[in-house]
Amino acid sequence: MNNQPLDGIKPSTIINGNKAAWVSKRIFLSIFLHALKTKNNPLAVIRNLKRFAEKRTKIQGYSRITRFVQSGQKYHFADQIPGFPSGTFNRFFEAELKRIEGNRERKIMMNTVIYSITSRCPLNCTHCFEWDNLSSQEHLKPDQLIIILEKLKFLGLTHIQFGGGEPLARFEDLLVLIKKAKTNMDCWLLTSGFGLTLEKALELKKAGLTGASISLDHWEETAHNTFRNHGKSFYWVKEAVQNCHRAGIIVSLALCATKEFTTQEDILKYYELAKKWNVGFIKILEARKVGRFTGKDVTLTPEQIKMLTDFYLQSYNDDRFRTWPIVMFPGFDQRQVGCLGAGNRYMYIDSKGDIHACPFCQNPVGNALDVPLEDAIKKLRNNGCQKFPLSSF
Repeated sequence: MNNQPLDGIKPSTIINGNKAAWVSKRIFLSIFLHALKTKNNPLAVIRNLKRFAEKRTKIQGYSRITRFVQSGQKYHFADQIPGFPSGTFNRFFEAELKRIEGNRERKIMMNTVIYSITSRCPLNCTHCFEWDNLSSQEHLKPDQLIIILEKLKFLGLTHIQFGGGEPLARFEDLLVLIKKAKTNMDCWLLTSGFGLTLEKALELKKAGLTGASISLDHWEETAHNTFRNHGKSFYWVKEAVQNCHRAGIIVSLALCATKEFTTQEDILKYYELAKKWNVGFIKILEARKVGRFTGKDVTLTPEQIKMLTDFYLQSYNDDRFRTWPIVMFPGFDQRQVGCLGAGNRYMYIDSKGDIHACPFCQNPVGNALDVPLEDAIKKLRNNGCQKFPLSSF
């Protein structure tokens, strides 16, 4: 792969060891000092930070952050949390500490939203969760996309994920949305990578894009192309990864873990490929009975869930992997503490503007153009998640 950066652009890198320990100390001190400004009680702040650390350990399964993705002057330890240091990072932790105290003000506090901005897609993917909404005609006009974004900004979000369909199919609108969102949030792209040229990657970076979550569903080219029903899908994933590196955009690879794929051999080969491609994160998403998978036997077996859980924990605890991409496995979090979606920390808005608990738990509670988002979020929380109890964390 041609990962050579352009002049003045430094690709994101994994840091570990002493440098990672130094960043962790900086983060702790920054959170402590920031919390002290609002509480003015050092002992209470320390108690809250200790409770937060215990909560994070339970959710994520490990007690220490051993590596970060460095992008410019910012450090990321998860692909859905803002980079440190930044104002958005501070606001994220303000909300988390308020949760620790019981959210006495009863404010709506969410971290991120998955925002589908287009119904168009050049692929024909086997698992598409947005399948019923796909169309050659857009459901939302450009000004309607902006209206929804402005309503989202009032929620105090610190992170946003622009998806589709394929969001690159609506490139000019995407650039406008990123430019408007970047002042309040870290902006990420959920993409197949199809058509993500170097020129587009540079424009996205200039607009304010932080990272791209690029879907790769198999380490082997033919198998991925078959799953995506397109002979050049793997080619474009590889091109997109390369072009994001060269433009200074963080890369995460998103895997739909199917029953056919989920073996020890395949997950390790996938991880090896991610390491070879120098990506920052991989995110393992379990196949769910939604969209094109509705009514199909796609639920992973208990043995496969255990294997993925063991792999996830090993990726943090085994010294062999200290320089490898950071693994994200939402299924682990959900089984530990319940669903963090459904208006808890995130929700999903589809390409029609309808509001759902998440992309895999679709039951609209209203349209983002028509209803107050606070009311919709309360309905999401009342309805909960179709698969897991809603988290009380």
